[in-house]
Amino acid sequence: MDRLANHDIELHAPLIRAKATWQDEVVFVCRKCMRKQRDGVDGAGTSLRKWLRRALKRAGLGKRVRVIETGCFDLCPKRGVTLARGRDLADSSRPLRVLRKGENPAVLLDWLGDLRADD
Repeated sequence: MDRLANHDIELHAPLIRAKATWQDEVVFVCRKCMRKQRDGVDGAGTSLRKWLRRALKRAGLGKRVRVIETGCFDLCPKRGVTLARGRDLADSSRPLRVLRKGENPAVLLDWLGDLRADD
């Protein structure tokens, strides 16, 4: 019955491991929410992902945090962008972060601020 049983496919192949290019944290930014923010976070069309990457680099956290666009979180806030930290996704009691339109994106650096204490 099983289609795979008739083929010579190794079902338990060893995992391929690769070193991550970031050290401490992953931040996921909803691509769908960002598309709705036509004027960007700075009014000049800069996407939140790009702004956050630049700000992290200026703060000396560029190599420690990876910012990744992802699919929809199904939160879909009106006039906002949904974000999540990788470590928060494993814990359902920790909420997603929404950056509202007009809110200073620098608050996201405070949201990630506990990384600075590890320097």
